[in-house]
Amino acid sequence: MPTWTDIKDHARSSYKLAEEHDHSFKVVFEYPGGRLQAVIVSHYQAMGRSWVDVSSACCRVDRMDPHAALQQSFNLAVGSLCLDGDVYVVRHTVMVDHLQLADLEVSMHAVARAADQIEHSLPTYEPASDMMSEVEEELA
Repeated sequence: MPTWTDIKDHARSSYKLAEEHDHSFKVVFEYPGGRLQAVIVSHYQAMGRSWVDVSSACCRVDRMDPHAALQQSFNLAVGSLCLDGDVYVVRHTVMVDHLQLADLEVSMHAVARAADQIEHSLPTYEPASDMMSEVEEELA
């Protein structure tokens, strides 16, 4: 079972971290057409356990009605679509006790790809990456 330090060390050796804090780090993935998708991985304690949260913003709340958001969430292979303030994020959480480092990478890519696909499918494409600073402030 990895520690948070092991998780950060693994991420640092596998990716160029866009940001790093005591309890979180950010990785930015690039997709065709030059689209960028930021993923924030954060660590926290809940219910006496250590958890890792993987999240990526996909659009502002006014760009997708709640019914459509719930449908999108149901169709996600990993995680769920959540509302964080006025931003929808794709979010996946796992207990550190059950985490394999390779699985974390799969989760990061799955969350990023899902957020990018949702963002890119909206009628008037507007990158959500500008919204990540708002989400990051809440996670820091």
